[in-house]
Amino acid sequence: METIDINLLPGRKKKKKISKEDRQIISIAILVLFLLLAMYGGVLYIKYQKESRLNELTIRINALKSVQDVLNMRNSLGEKLFYYENSIKNYTLKQSDWNALIDDIAKVLPKETVLNQISADKKSMLITISGETKNLQTLAWTVYALQNSKAFSDVVLQDYEVPYKPLPGQKNQNTTFTIIFKWKGMKK
Repeated sequence: METIDINLLPGRKKKKKISKEDRQIISIAILVLFLLLAMYGGVLYIKYQKESRLNELTIRINALKSVQDVLNMRNSLGEKLFYYENSIKNYTLKQSDWNALIDDIAKVLPKETVLNQISADKKSMLITISGETKNLQTLAWTVYALQNSKAFSDVVLQDYEVPYKPLPGQKNQNTTFTIIFKWKGMKK
């Protein structure tokens, strides 16, 4: 009879030995897998760097846009200021110097002539003066002085009134007049 041995105790199984070629294939597969993981990590890192750089550039562009907006606003304000400066200068140059008119009139008027009113009409470019003198002779000197002045032209005695001789005890009344003329300093 033959005996059969049955071993009920767990024992070590015999390990299969891996051949050298299989080991090389496994090593190459692990190496390729590691390289693929490294490449994938590198790609993710490059993507992260690009996105960070893109975000940084976007922030800079937005900052430059706000700076550009400020510069545009500054240029606009500068242009407006330049326009207003030139406008004020031009209006000032176009403005008649009324003090010069009064000076020009004062230079030629006789001492006995008193002005009550000076008015100017820019449309017709005429100056109108109203006043009074002691007598008709002084009025004639006033008109003559204005006509011979280089500052005035087209001098016309528009109206005058000579009072009657006063009664005894009454105060002497002066001759009143209105004269119109053109002045060289008048600007439109």
